[in-house]
Amino acid sequence: MKTIEIPDPKALQEVWGWKEAVYQKTKDMSPEESLAFFERAREEAARLLNCRLVKNPDGSYRFVSKEEAPDRGDDGK
Repeated sequence: MKTIEIPDPKALQEVWGWKEAVYQKTKDMSPEESLAFFERAREEAARLLNCRLVKNPDGSYRFVSKEEAPDRGDDGK
């Protein structure tokens, strides 16, 4: 039986490119520097999406529209 190679979808190749770029930027960082890098990225994503970050009980974050989560000052965001 012949094996047919199917090329990876362009979107998947693009995601792999992003992952590689993040790896290259963070591979030599200390854990503290890496954490700060991703915290800055999280804040920048919220700004670009015009959203607020709300901390979940498990320590993760979610994006919510500014209308859904007015600034209560509880998480400083």
